Amino acid sequence: MILNNLKTQSGLSNKKWDKTIKGLTKLGIAKVTKTDDALVVELQE
Repeated sequence: MILNNLKTQSGLSNKKWDKTIKGLTKLGIAKVTKTDDALVVELQE
């Protein structure tokens, strides 16, 4: 999913969003990758 879309749908403030996405990536639950067009969030198995 595109990172900006997920951020908007979450309804979190910028500070809470940053803390959440950093926590998820640190735990290996999510991975953020950069494509030519956007940043994409992928769930890890």
